[in-house]
Amino acid sequence: MKQLRDFLIEQLKNLIPTLSAAQCDYYAEACIIALENQRHQSNVELKVIGDFQDRFRLKWETTPNKKGWSEPRVIAENGSIAIAFFLIVELTDYQVIQQSIIGTGFDYWLGYKETHPDYDPNNFLNARLEISGINRGSRGELNQRVKQKLQQVGVTDYLKIPAYIVVTEFSRPICKIVKK
Repeated sequence: MKQLRDFLIEQLKNLIPTLSAAQCDYYAEACIIALENQRHQSNVELKVIGDFQDRFRLKWETTPNKKGWSEPRVIAENGSIAIAFFLIVELTDYQVIQQSIIGTGFDYWLGYKETHPDYDPNNFLNARLEISGINRGSRGELNQRVKQKLQQVGVTDYLKIPAYIVVTEFSRPICKIVKK
């Protein structure tokens, strides 16, 4: 069995240099609140299933002010972005490049990491990333959301580049990643 690796959520900004630290802090704060709203404490285990099998220990040191976060769906959606960014960097050859435009069927463009042999600074949009979050749901609901997101990214399948679907369920917590 693999040894549990740690992810200090507040360090997301150090993993995603293409986005602002403020934006990464926003997603990290939402992630911490999503976990705490499900009664988790720092050091909770995240199980990764689907096309990747892994486990991580989610850690945080801050106590966020929750007064600015009331809508559970917004918390789950933004918190799941932090998890997805971390897992893409940790488990794939890609890095997050930029947000996509509404209508593309996915949330973010991915590009090869600079250390990857296929990295090309003139052609850096190499994959798609679609993210979703669920506060509390069954395994069936998790699978249904993945299926829905697979259909959603189909609108840009003509690009002939991979799409990663990353859905996080915060009550367990568990994350399913599927590559299309």
